[in-house]
Parts: sequence; C-alpha cells; structure tokens
Amino acid sequence: MVTELPEDLYLEVTNRCNLRCRTCPQYFGMAEPAADLTMDRFHTLIAQLPRLRRVVLHGIGEPLLNRHLPEMVRELKARGAYVLFNSNGLLLRGRWPAKLVESGLDELRVSVDAGSPETYQSVRGANGFARIFANLRLLAAAKAEREALTPKVSLWMTGMHSNVGELPALVRHAAASGIGEVYLQRLVLSERGLARADQSLYGHAGDADAAAIAEAEALARQLGVSLRGSGEVRLAEQIAGEDGPNAPRRACMRPWKLMYVTANGQVLPCCVAPFTSAPYASIVLGHTARQSLPEIWNGERYQAWRTALLSEDRPPAACRGCGADWSL
Repeated sequence: MVTELPEDLYLEVTNRCNLRCRTCPQYFGMAEPAADLTMDRFHTLIAQLPRLRRVVLHGIGEPLLNRHLPEMVRELKARGAYVLFNSNGLLLRGRWPAKLVESGLDELRVSVDAGSPETYQSVRGANGFARIFANLRLLAAAKAEREALTPKVSLWMTGMHSNVGELPALVRHAAASGIGEVYLQRLVLSERGLARADQSLYGHAGDADAAAIAEAEALARQLGVSLRGSGEVRLAEQIAGEDGPNAPRRACMRPWKLMYVTANGQVLPCCVAPFTSAPYASIVLGHTARQSLPEIWNGERYQAWRTALLSEDRPPAACRGCGADWSL
C-alpha cells in the first residue's frame, strides 16, 4: 500500500552537542558518528518532499553548532514551511540572535529542565542556567530592534521527580523574561542516566509532585504564562498514566505523518525512538545514501513498522511504553 509522502519533516542538522544531559543519548553513548548536515545534503533531501508544511531542525544534538542553520531556515521559509527547533540556548549570543530573527524562524524551544542553577547542573551537567536567560534577553533585543514577532520562544522542562518541584520557579523565570509559554515534557525511559522509571512522573506522581504542578498552574494563570503538557495535553492528564501499561500508544500517527532523518542520513520512525532502550538497528527504517525518501517511506521496513504499531500485542520495541502525548 502506498502511503502519501509526509508534510512534516524532522531534520537533524547536527548530532553534536555542547552538553551531556543525563537524560540524553549524548550522555549514554551515541549510536551514530558525529556529523553535521551539509547544504548539499539538505538540498537533496528537501527536494524529495514536494509538500513541506512543517520542518523541525533538531534531533539529538544542538542545532546552533551548524553554521548553515540560518540559511536552511530561510530556504524552508521560502518553501512556505513552518520552521522550528529545540536548543539548549547556551550558544545564543554574538551574531546568533540577529541571524535567527532575520532568517524568519517561526519558533525556538529552549530546554531548561530546572528552575535553579543547582538542579540545572545536576540534570544538564553544566553551570549554564543564568547564561540561558542572559542569551534570551539578547534574542528579545534583536527581535525588538527589528520589530519582529518571531521566533516565538518557549521554555521546556523534562519532568522528573528530581526537578518538577522547580516548575513554579521556571514559570516565574519565564514571566520575568517576557516568555509566554512553558511546557512540561514527558520523560522517555531508557533506564540509563536519569532516564529511569524511578524518575518518571507518568503514572507515578506523588503528592509533592502534584502539588508543585498545581502551584505552577495557578502561578502561570496569575502571571499570564501558558503552561502546557507535551502534545498540548493538560498536565493532570500527562502525569496520570491513564493509558495503563498494556495500551500506551494512544493512536500515535507519527509513522504515517512525519519522517525523521538523522545527520548521517538514517531514517527513524520519530524523534522519541532513539531515546528509548530499543536496539538502535531496530529503529533504522532506511538510509538516504542508498534509497530516496519516497522509497524509504513506502519501503518494507516502514510498512512493517506501521503494521506492528497497529498490533495489539507486538508493537515495535521503541513504541512500548510510549504514547501520543509527546511534543510535536
């Protein structure tokens, strides 16, 4: 069966990073060699997808390490796509704020994972908390100077027992910085580093966790900050674990709607898969050096993945314990 080519593309512009966060494969050990997406490869890839509605220029790695990033954004905007990426924000200084504003970038998601310098360092392995907010002020100044409304900026926390108590503090930091959105992201479990079941809030939130979330929600309303769960769900739903252990996938449509290409050219089912404990070879659905994107999209491995995802008892290993309520 032929599946219509995706309009949403996740394109990893680099898999290099300047941090080693305790929830990330960068800390556990990378499955692919370090690589940056070149402009030649970028042009080859996007030319194969005639309709691009939305392009996410991140994966595993810090996008600001690729100097071609503004040029890529401009070309995608010329194609009419909505363009965004996640960043840790530590390199957002010098010419970067102006370059991003002038590129037409629609959205910048800044991963913080804490409301204090101490917790930031314990999760992200660096003393960078104050620098992030200083850099975000530089970005706000660049937008103001150019009378630009974009990129829209949001702050993100991967929710764990060890940091969710600081969600109210992160909301305060957002309000003080003129940032209107904060997201609580679900933790992807791999049982490595901090990405462990004993850190997960999903289905395991205690009274203190719930109280911190309730406080953050009340504070957000008071300060005019939009506080959301990943996938746009309410925070109470995000931590409730209502799916149950045997039916967690909740109608995930990613293998039918989007494609994820790594900096080395491998195609994966989604951006969540490489963070799981599934063997890496099991999530590789094709390689762009050997096949075109349409060939991979409608190839045997992709079709088998979709069939398995729909099965009641034998989903792909990377999909077990996952859900539809992740950030898009």
